[in-house]
Amino acid sequence: MANTERKPIQRGRIRRNGSGYQASVYVGRDPLTKKKIYVYEQAPTLAEAEKARTKLLHQVDEQRHPKTQVTMAFLLDRWLGVAELDETSYERAEGIIRNYLKPTFGDTKAGKLTAEMLELFYARLRQCREQCDGLRKGKVDPKTKKKHVCRKLEANSIRKIHFILRPALDRGLRWGYVTTNVAALTEPPCQPKPNPDPPTPEEAALVLNMAWQQDLDWGTYLFMTMVTGSRRGEMCALRWSDINFERLELFVKHSNSRRRIKDTKTHQRRKQAMDVITRAVLVAHRTRAEERCQALGGELARDAFVFSVEAEGSVPLLPASVSQRYRRLALKVKIHTHRLKDLRAYNVTELLGGGADVRTVAGRRFKTVASVGPALTTLEEHGFVRGIHTERKGSRGRQPAVTYRVHPEVTALRRSETVSKDR
Repeated sequence: MANTERKPIQRGRIRRNGSGYQASVYVGRDPLTKKKIYVYEQAPTLAEAEKARTKLLHQVDEQRHPKTQVTMAFLLDRWLGVAELDETSYERAEGIIRNYLKPTFGDTKAGKLTAEMLELFYARLRQCREQCDGLRKGKVDPKTKKKHVCRKLEANSIRKIHFILRPALDRGLRWGYVTTNVAALTEPPCQPKPNPDPPTPEEAALVLNMAWQQDLDWGTYLFMTMVTGSRRGEMCALRWSDINFERLELFVKHSNSRRRIKDTKTHQRRKQAMDVITRAVLVAHRTRAEERCQALGGELARDAFVFSVEAEGSVPLLPASVSQRYRRLALKVKIHTHRLKDLRAYNVTELLGGGADVRTVAGRRFKTVASVGPALTTLEEHGFVRGIHTERKGSRGRQPAVTYRVHPEVTALRRSETVSKDR
């Protein structure tokens, strides 16, 4: 009697391929393209090809193979759709993906991306952000009719690209699109050391004097940026309700991200001490704002923005416009630095030079230690502000650094000294 039992179908196959053998195993169908998916491995001999097929079968059974042959463009779009990013970070990530990652790796299968490809990609960006490899240098672009000039991409920008690829591939690893996160094996460029270039005291005083001559509100904005060391978005989002004139305190709670008011960059609120001179500058600024509102038949709201393009303070200044205006001012007075953020570096250098504690300068929220004294002292030396100096000696006979503490007795003493000097 004939044997009617069916022989088991052998999974995978081996075929001649060049000088060796190729083992292949069927995985399944791509859920996106509906095409059949195979995994392959090359071996020099038939015996080794059998071992390779067994290994591939084991990988398929253990689900360690790519479930789909999706492209990097698809994976990056899927990651961008689920990543928890704020509005500014999302726009930056979307721009990096659109300008750098999709043109280079958009059609590449996610499973075929290697660490070598990424490191070569980073190296080419360090030579030219358009990855011309020097072949287009000096040649005329047929579209723009201009000569191509190689402009390298800075290390910080390349690191941003790397830290978009790494979480995207990590998410693809959890989803089964790739078997390993090659970005985790890739070494990004080193973090460059900070190299602040603040304006000199003479340049800072020159800029502030010119700003106050042009516009009192504009001069007040630069003055507050200089003495508080706040970021431009934080100063644009400052409201009158964040300022306590009685206790000489200023709360930094929010930041302006061009489209909406959000948390600060560090997602932390901080409290800063004010000097009586800073309070006087803000009181004069508020008086001008109230006069403008009264001229229009309105009233200044308690939560109005301190720096606004509207008379009633309903719309905050845009950070980009502030930077552009400062750059035009810096070019006009011909100082060596043209970035608004350098005023923050100026504040830090003046504080450290005046003896302030490093933790105070870093945190800017310790209200019982030195705050804005050195910066105000520098402005006083150039005749733009008037300060109060108490004569006292340290434990070793040296004059200590001027400090500003929020304390009721100290506040009352400063007020009385101010009144007596005015008289």
